[in-house]
Amino acid sequence: MQRMMKNLKHHAALPLSLVVALAMAGCNETGTSSLGSAEDEHDHGSSEHPGRLVIASRDGAGDQLYVYDLEEGALLPGSLALDNAPSALYTSPGKRFVLALQRTANQVQIVDGGLYYHDDHVDEVAPGFAGTLTGPAPTHYRVHGEQAAIFYDGDAGSSLMAEVDVVTDDTLESASSVASQTLASAHHGVAEPRGDILLATFRTAASGLPEKVDVYHQHDDHYHKEDTISLDCPDLHGAGSNEDYSIFGCSDGVLIVHQDGEDFTAQHVSNATLGLTGSERVGSFDSHHELAEFVGYAGDRVLIIDPDTASATELDWTEGASVSLDNHSLDPHAEHLVLLDDTGDLRIIDTADWSEHAHLEDAIDPDSAAPASSGHGSRVSMTVAGEPAHAFLSDAGNQNIVVIHLEEGSIETPLALNFPPAALAWAGLGEAHEDGDEHDHDGHDH
Repeated sequence: MQRMMKNLKHHAALPLSLVVALAMAGCNETGTSSLGSAEDEHDHGSSEHPGRLVIASRDGAGDQLYVYDLEEGALLPGSLALDNAPSALYTSPGKRFVLALQRTANQVQIVDGGLYYHDDHVDEVAPGFAGTLTGPAPTHYRVHGEQAAIFYDGDAGSSLMAEVDVVTDDTLESASSVASQTLASAHHGVAEPRGDILLATFRTAASGLPEKVDVYHQHDDHYHKEDTISLDCPDLHGAGSNEDYSIFGCSDGVLIVHQDGEDFTAQHVSNATLGLTGSERVGSFDSHHELAEFVGYAGDRVLIIDPDTASATELDWTEGASVSLDNHSLDPHAEHLVLLDDTGDLRIIDTADWSEHAHLEDAIDPDSAAPASSGHGSRVSMTVAGEPAHAFLSDAGNQNIVVIHLEEGSIETPLALNFPPAALAWAGLGEAHEDGDEHDHDGHDH
C-alpha cells in the first residue's frame, strides 16, 4: 500500500561557499531458519555465509557476549567475557568485527566475528577479541563507506578533550586506527569520516552541545584542521553522510554540508521549513553512502530530507495510529527502512519510493523484552543485516531472537537461546555498508 506523504515547503537554499585548500587530494541447537537460502529480489547474490549474531547477555553471569552462527543455527560454544558492561554494540564497516563500546570504562573492545574471505574461499574460525581501543567516554559511532569514526566525548572535569578514531576493518584487525585526532574541547559530539577528510564537531561554550563543524584533513596518523563551516548548528546532535553530503541536526533545523572535491558549501534548513514546531527538532539520522536522501528523526516524526533541494517530506508511517517509535534502521543496501513501534508492530518501508513494503503486527511483545543495554532508550534491541536482509529483535522475556525477512515481509522461526538477550550486532561477510549511527545514545532525539 502506498504510503501517504506530507509534502512540506521547499527550502530556498542559501549556500555558503567554503573553499578548503588542502595539501592532499582528497557492534545450543535452536531449530531452523531460512537465513542462508531465501532469494532476494534485488539480486545482490547469496553470501557464502549468512553471518553470526553477537549477543550481549542479561543473565547475571557478568558482562558476556555469546555468538550465534546463523548457518549452523546454533550458539557457538562458550562465551566472550567483556572487561565491562557494553554501552553499545556496533558492526564494523566491512562487517567482520563488532565493537563493544564501554563508555564509562573509556575503552572499546574489538570482537572478531571469525568470518572472512581468504583467497577464493571463506574462512570460519572461532570468534575472539582482536584488541582494545582507548579514549575518554566513547559514545557516537558513525559509518560511511569503508570507514567508521568513533567519537570520544572526553571529560572536561579531568581535562580530557574529545577525541576521534577513524577505523576500517583492516586497522581493526590489529586494534589500530587509520588516524586519530584530539579535539580542542570536551563535548558530546560526532564525527563524519569522508576519506582523507574528517568533519568533526566543536563547542565554543563552556558547557552544552557543540554548535560548530570543523574540517580536518588527514596527515599520516593524525589530522590537521583546515577550516570551520561558518554556519552555526546550535545544540548539534546527530549526523549522517552519503556520497556527496553530510548532515547535522541542530536545535533550530539541520545543517547540510556539500563536498565537491576540495570545495565545501553549507546551508541551513530551518525547523519551520522542515515542518517542525515548538520544541521539535531533528536529533538523529539514518543514512547510507548510496542513498540520495537522509532519514531524519524528530521524536516520533520521520522526515525524508533531500539535500539536493534542501527540502523535506514527512513519512506518515503511523497512518493515524497512536504509537511511538521504538527503534529504526536501514538494511545494508539501504533498500528498506525498518521502523519498530512501541506496541511491537514492525513496518518495512521501500526506500525507492518510500512506500510501505510490509506491516507486521505484533512482531514482538515489547513488554516481555527487557530494556536493551545499548543505551539508546529502546526497549527492543534490533540489528538489520544479512544477505538476504533480515531484522533481528532481542526478546529477553522469551529468551529468543525474533527474525524478520525484509524482502518477504514475513516472520521466520525465532532463534531460541538459553539466556535473555540484550544488545545485538551482526558480523559476517559483505561489501555493503550501513551508515546510520546505528543506535543513538540519548533516545531518538539524539
